[in-house]
Amino acid sequence: MSIPITMRLVPEKLVSKALAIIFSAVSIATVLSAPLGSFLDGLIGWRNVFILVAVIGAAAFVWQFFTLPSMPPTSSPRLKSLVNVLKRRPVRLGMFANMFAFAGYSVFFTYLRPFLENVTQVSVNTLSIILLVYGIGNLIGAITAKFLLEKSLLMTLTLVPLAMGIFTLLLVFFGDDLLFTSLLIALWGFAFGCVQVGWPTWVTKAVSDEAESAGSLIVAFTQIAITLGAGVGGLVYDQGGINITFELGGVILFIAALVALFALKGVKWNAVTTGSNKLQL
Repeated sequence: MSIPITMRLVPEKLVSKALAIIFSAVSIATVLSAPLGSFLDGLIGWRNVFILVAVIGAAAFVWQFFTLPSMPPTSSPRLKSLVNVLKRRPVRLGMFANMFAFAGYSVFFTYLRPFLENVTQVSVNTLSIILLVYGIGNLIGAITAKFLLEKSLLMTLTLVPLAMGIFTLLLVFFGDDLLFTSLLIALWGFAFGCVQVGWPTWVTKAVSDEAESAGSLIVAFTQIAITLGAGVGGLVYDQGGINITFELGGVILFIAALVALFALKGVKWNAVTTGSNKLQL
């Protein structure tokens, strides 16, 4: 729901900035949650950690209740609207480009630990530091995405997954070099932060008239991608090893860049009378 809610909370010109803030918060939570949970587990036990999570969730609910304005639906929800959104060719291509990007991410991140342990041969402490570096890079990428997207949505959503694919293949060839590997992983995290903000921003421009439906679809496509990426990556890992798995991830990311190019090339974003942007098909 972050996409349609953001579009209604802030003026059109601030949507990309607002989404960057939201996904920066997601990145911060991703960086802090796992090490903080492990640390608290050692102090108070996992049951108390779960209770603490419930308290945080309740606090988030209360915060939203008192800070968010009333936002009744702009239209009646219809299953047909999902189909109608997918009938738009550029939108359909964009959904698949997003799906390939997240599938590549899933292959990479799911099997990053076995790569670091078996190829780079890092210790557990070094592994934690590298994952922290990845998270910091991801946070910086989410913050920086606003500026890149305002400059060119097309260039960002095509060149960034292309760069991610290149980084992944470079890891296959130079994964035994700890310093270079750490740098590539940091750059990978930065690039993925741009992707996380980029495709939701695209939704606000491409399907502003059906933001709720498009937001639901892009989340569904993302979850399918993560599931397939992890599952297929696991099968490849079992059969061919970690290097073949990363090569698969790189190829998927190259496909994501190519599909994004077809989805966005030649598309013009024109302001309409409602003050929002609508894709001219």
